Amino acid sequence: MAESDQMKKIKQAVAEEHWQTVLNLIEPNVEKIQIDAQLNYFFVLSLFRTKHYVEGLKYANDAADFYLQNAQKRKLYFSLMLACQDFLDAHRFLEVLRKHHFNDLDQFEADLMKKENETREQSQTLNQRLKKFYHLGDLSIAEANKELEVAKQLPAAEYFQAAQFIFVDPFVHPLIRATVLENVVLMGQQKTVSYYWLDNQNHDVNLSNLKGILDNSVNQDLTNALQNKLADQDPIMLSGLLKEKDLYLSYVYPFAKQIFLKPLDWVNYWLDEYYGRAHQVTKATQSIEKWQTKFHNFTQQLIEDSEINK
Repeated sequence: MAESDQMKKIKQAVAEEHWQTVLNLIEPNVEKIQIDAQLNYFFVLSLFRTKHYVEGLKYANDAADFYLQNAQKRKLYFSLMLACQDFLDAHRFLEVLRKHHFNDLDQFEADLMKKENETREQSQTLNQRLKKFYHLGDLSIAEANKELEVAKQLPAAEYFQAAQFIFVDPFVHPLIRATVLENVVLMGQQKTVSYYWLDNQNHDVNLSNLKGILDNSVNQDLTNALQNKLADQDPIMLSGLLKEKDLYLSYVYPFAKQIFLKPLDWVNYWLDEYYGRAHQVTKATQSIEKWQTKFHNFTQQLIEDSEINK
């Protein structure tokens, strides 16, 4: 397929490092960067060169897999994270690169350490962010979510230090606590931590044994069962139940396997609820009902908090 005149102009502007021209050429059809990875790269590169770092990172995140493809793209993506002081995602990205066995990471690690140390020199700002992060349990859920975004700018050591306090704070909503736990896991932390769970007990959790909230066989089994039963007959209900399922897996993280012992039983229970059918009274359904009540209460807290903070 012949290259369009527009793309030729864009490539010429990139070659001449006329970054504002590149932006002017792409912006009228910016929606195309969602489907054209090369266009995304030129747009993100130009945003970086013109110091529009936050916007550049947003568009790069939309095509994250593309930025794994070669050293040049990896460097641009990582540089954007550092420019935004997004240390959390920078560490997560490094972990992904390590798992792909890339061997050009020494400079990335040095640049990240340097940037984190520069942040530590701004002690007043750092301490303010840390103080709010430590006290997520005192905030509404909406406010806590905002602080989670701000906390991405904490150096990894300080983030992990505060996270260990959050893990045992009984006043933190389970979704917030699970999000922080997943963050430290994906940052590559390896220690054992104490974690306050839904049974109102603290549990020792070895971070090196954990993956992400949805990165497990339970999630796959639940998803497959829902799709098998609903994909053809009720795709709208399928979409809703998949979202609820993701929430429930967040609530029970990191102990999904202990709760969802028989995923198909859970799916059948959910379908009975949605279709108004009576549940069979068994030990399994009684256990599911107990957990469903907990889940509904947690979700209701999210809904009520959302209404209050509109």
